[in-house]
Amino acid sequence: MVETTASTESSEPDPQVAPGSPVGDLLALAQSPAELKKLSEQELGALCAQMRTFLLDTVQTTGGHLGSNLGVVELTVALHYVYNFERDRLILDVSHQCYPHKLLTGRMEGFAKLRRTGGLCGFTHPEESPFDLFHTGHAGTSISLGLGLSMAGARDETPPKVVSIIGDASLGAGVAFEAINHAGASGSPMLVILNDNEWSISKSVGALSKYLSKVRSNRLVQRAGQETKSLIQAIPLIGARVDRALDDLGEVMRHAVVPGHIFEEAGVRYVGPVDGHDVNGMVEVLRKVSELDGVVILHVLTEKGKGHPDGPNHPERVHAVKPKAPATQYKTEGTPVEPRAQGVAFTKAFADSLEVCANRDVRVHAITAGMPSGTGLVNFSERFPSRFHDTGITEQHAVAMAAGMAKGGLRPVVAIYSTFLQRGFDQCFQEVALQDLPVVLALDRAGPVGQDGPTHHGAYDIAYLRTLPNFILGAPRDATDMARMLDCMLAQNHPSAIRYPRGNTPHEECLPEAERLPMQAGKAEVLREGEDVVLWAYGSMVSVALEVAATWNQAGVAVGVVDARFAKPLDEGLLEEHLRSYAHVVTLEAHQRMGGFGSAVLEAASRAPWTEGIPQARVKVLGLPDRFLEHKTSVDEQLAEAGLDAGRIVRTVGNLLPAAKRGRLERLER
Repeated sequence: MVETTASTESSEPDPQVAPGSPVGDLLALAQSPAELKKLSEQELGALCAQMRTFLLDTVQTTGGHLGSNLGVVELTVALHYVYNFERDRLILDVSHQCYPHKLLTGRMEGFAKLRRTGGLCGFTHPEESPFDLFHTGHAGTSISLGLGLSMAGARDETPPKVVSIIGDASLGAGVAFEAINHAGASGSPMLVILNDNEWSISKSVGALSKYLSKVRSNRLVQRAGQETKSLIQAIPLIGARVDRALDDLGEVMRHAVVPGHIFEEAGVRYVGPVDGHDVNGMVEVLRKVSELDGVVILHVLTEKGKGHPDGPNHPERVHAVKPKAPATQYKTEGTPVEPRAQGVAFTKAFADSLEVCANRDVRVHAITAGMPSGTGLVNFSERFPSRFHDTGITEQHAVAMAAGMAKGGLRPVVAIYSTFLQRGFDQCFQEVALQDLPVVLALDRAGPVGQDGPTHHGAYDIAYLRTLPNFILGAPRDATDMARMLDCMLAQNHPSAIRYPRGNTPHEECLPEAERLPMQAGKAEVLREGEDVVLWAYGSMVSVALEVAATWNQAGVAVGVVDARFAKPLDEGLLEEHLRSYAHVVTLEAHQRMGGFGSAVLEAASRAPWTEGIPQARVKVLGLPDRFLEHKTSVDEQLAEAGLDAGRIVRTVGNLLPAAKRGRLERLER
């Protein structure tokens, strides 16, 4: 046993760090791991205090993940002080707790533009620094990555040491258990640091969380044992022998207090728990465990949001903070964009609609995978506690469980961010689509997400769900249609998915509810009749299409607008009409072009009957490009980069119109 007694450049002006933000003398010196190691161990505590002050000041100005970073300051300092990560390997699970790591690897000045266009990424990113090995943003994978690195390093005469950090909530992900199972069997040398703060974004849930609570409470027993051990060792002549004899008894007692001790049962060595905010104690423990063979789990207790006044009582509230003042948005030519009035957030529109459905139908249950607040379900959980299920970071299990509930006669709604549902694809196929069960998937954050970047963009859900038989795919354009579409999906006897973006619904809806077509799966709605060009828009892009049509209307040119509403089944009857009556059909979607809504339209167009002598419209697909979009200050900037802002679409439409009509807008603009 190891003893643990030691205690794209934007035209936006560069945002400034809050006036007077202190950069302490030690932090100014520790701008690389090499410089950090020049500090004495007695100075490390003061350095941690300066780092925490810097993070509190800067992140609350720029916005970003705060609570998780405040909790790992001492742990990060100790790791860089003990290990040499120019050669050794450090992997951060999710990596949203990487800000202290970035401070110690030469990126302090970049915090002025954290998560903004052209600035530091909010996650680890290999293009920023050789100290960042992976660009990650999903939970549970750090042990797998670390094990792979350990196996690769085994070829070296002196293998690099591998350290994987994982949170207690992330440890509940299935992939983490798979990795521990394999790591324990392989015996590959690596250190897994279990950063246990009892939270991910929300309170950690599940049996593993309860187990870790037992381990935490066992610290009192451990401390008593350590004090007794010190007294026994002090007995002249016989102390060491008595101490060795009691070691086996201590193991028995420890397993009695914490039954199972699942980590050691999995074939790995367990050390801890230790105080993650005692930087000198962490240095001592890390030096000891770095010399151990095989797989070691070091259980570190930390406090999420440590140092923030709201941290002890509201760790969820300090998980991520918004900028003190929203960044000014700019057009391409550099003129400020007037802020637009906005409706409620799509997330709230979904949550409010689901509560109405649940109040009307007792079969409606809500499921989320560790994101009750992010998916807007906190109020639902309070109103319908017996019908709310937070499974933790377990998307595969959440979807499979929903299939079982649907088979049993319930109407489960699984609310998961689009980017995270990718993990549950096999369950969408095997347990839901193949069984043709009425599970409703609510895909939040569909499309670009702005500051979080490519790890979190919901750019692929249409493509991977559209391939599955039996699925119905829809996207509401506003709050009214969110409620109508959710009602429609819950009435289906087939699996379905609703996608909606990060952001707000339109402030002004284009049609009152009484004038809208009934919400029927596979039926689109014509919002504007036109000539030459018709825009088939999906979901959040409908409001952009209406803006484009309004611009051309001012020039006396009618551009058609269709709210497709459903990507599967597609309204092929209406599409056939438009292929005959328009010269161009333009599809708009906040999704990757390949395999998305536009691809569905192209496929349907290829099936449309052709009549001799009647030309068929050309189809132009507008969507996200076939590359990863880097983080930017806003979603609007990312849409503009992809050519999906109203101004660029206006020009795209102009290029399709006859020259005489195109010239009308040019004359109007002059």
